[in-house]
Amino acid sequence: MKTNDSINDNGCSACEQGNENYTTFRPAHHQNQTFYQYDYRHTDGELFSTTAPTLGECRSRRDKWLAKKDKMYKLFIGFRKLGEFDSILEAKQFADSSNFSGVFTLLGNNYSDKWYVSKKYWDNESDDNRYYRSEH
Repeated sequence: MKTNDSINDNGCSACEQGNENYTTFRPAHHQNQTFYQYDYRHTDGELFSTTAPTLGECRSRRDKWLAKKDKMYKLFIGFRKLGEFDSILEAKQFADSSNFSGVFTLLGNNYSDKWYVSKKYWDNESDDNRYYRSEH
């Protein structure tokens, strides 16, 4: 979808999920050259934005981003996204080293895993924990 004016609304992308928006502009330092400002919002809501001399180059960059995104593993606790990781091991190590407790969900292309982590009381040797241990 091409827009003639800005593809932003008060500085935020106006691109809907699963769609692309683009417009052309001429920067002050290259007034003889036209560039494309391109936004694509994935169906999961994540925004890809780029500028390039051609629309084809913008779409090529988007396709590379989508290919990389499909290979990533997304880690959640509840509905909160904790991050994206290149491997299952990397995501699980991050979850183990975090201080979060609850249901972790790891999603990838043709992969899904869930596990529960209870609160770790004694792993963190803070002053409060040492006091609690010695007095009770």
